[in-house]
Amino acid sequence: ALCRKHMIELIQLFSRVYCCKVLGFSVMGNHYHLVVRMDEKCAIDKADLRKRASILYDAKILDGWFEANWKRFEERVFDVSELMRNLQASMARWFNYTFNRRGRFWADRFKGTVFDDPKEAMECLMYVELNAVRASLVERPEDYDGCSLYYREIKKDAWLMSLSDLTGIEGRTQALRDFKARVYYRGSVPTKENQRAIPKKILAEEEARGFEARGVFRKRIRHFVDGIAIGNREFIIAQIEKLREKGTYQRRRNPIEQMGGVYLSLRAQRVEAS
Repeated sequence: ALCRKHMIELIQLFSRVYCCKVLGFSVMGNHYHLVVRMDEKCAIDKADLRKRASILYDAKILDGWFEANWKRFEERVFDVSELMRNLQASMARWFNYTFNRRGRFWADRFKGTVFDDPKEAMECLMYVELNAVRASLVERPEDYDGCSLYYREIKKDAWLMSLSDLTGIEGRTQALRDFKARVYYRGSVPTKENQRAIPKKILAEEEARGFEARGVFRKRIRHFVDGIAIGNREFIIAQIEKLREKGTYQRRRNPIEQMGGVYLSLRAQRVEAS
């Protein structure tokens, strides 16, 4: 619980440093999921930039920065790779110091998936919120204190992206009710891996509180964890061309259809030997 709490505190901390909005997260025993929306790159006024930098650096260090230092930092705060590097390095240092250990903490570099629009982000967010249910840690997703739905439920979610912005539903209470309905209906469907589902009795109890049936959320999208992009055909083709120009994507197979072709997903990159 101590490690889980600290990881969440770091996510909150770095969401103030980087130009991003945290949609959701789930911190599990040996891994975590984080869904963020990085802002479009733009000019930041010096006062705001210094405020962000002061979270990481002492005032004496910042007083000695040249214009080039500020320019590099301004570029950095829009970079998701820098966000993840800071987050994971900070967690590793804290854990090693707290538990008097040395050596590598994370097994691999983080895996990232790019989404085309809010619909795919919503799909991924439901997947993330249900991690603790699938792992048989809780029966109700909001009961797990390592996920964002828990913080939304106890009204400590001011630092998270508004569910109204995500769902298009006005009012915090109604937006949360709508989002929970989506999560519960998705979570009530057993997975092919025979992971735990939300019990029908609990789903019925929540329906009695005002849930509305949403049949589409009883279908799942695969490849959130091992994929690198999810979206419509035009978006996926553009991603393939971009990766091929970099020489990092040489797969010959077509994108994978999801939910009867509503979405397409791109599997992880693989560089073939020449």
